[in-house]
Amino acid sequence: MLTRWFYERRALSEQQNDPLTVEVEKKISRRIEKGENVKAYPISQFILQIKGRGVDFIVDLEKRTCSCGKFDIGKLPCRHAIKACFSIGKILYPYADDVFTTAAWRSLYEETINPIGVPEDEWCVPETIGDVKIVPPETRRGVGRRRKRRYESVEDKIRLSQGAKRRKCGRCGKEGHNRSTCENTI
Repeated sequence: MLTRWFYERRALSEQQNDPLTVEVEKKISRRIEKGENVKAYPISQFILQIKGRGVDFIVDLEKRTCSCGKFDIGKLPCRHAIKACFSIGKILYPYADDVFTTAAWRSLYEETINPIGVPEDEWCVPETIGDVKIVPPETRRGVGRRRKRRYESVEDKIRLSQGAKRRKCGRCGKEGHNRSTCENTI
């Protein structure tokens, strides 16, 4: 199975002619679309200020950093860095990390994985190991009622805090108290 996977991925990487992989190209094209409505103002040769929707970002192309943080962490140009590259007439591809290049992708699959020469039927397993019965470890069940193991999602917590179900009194049917604290006459 591994031999087949490596062969297929090696063949796929050899067909790729772009400097970046297909997934990275899709990400960059989405970021280009998102960055169309921002404007770039140069501060120095490689430092630019990107303005859009009331928020300003500082991009340093030489250090490969942006004040939004995506360029620093993801090692791919964020929409602000892309706009900065386009505004000063630079090519975008050198600013992506080498990990995302097609050459790095090809180097991962250049080695071959040879299949195992001996089929599983011919493996020599000693009888002392083959005859051993494996049982699960002994455990003791805890005392009392089992706890509910469901973790609430953020949406559930928000829904409960916004519209928490109000309890009614079982005797008079009004909200704000229960049957044991009801002061109404029967």
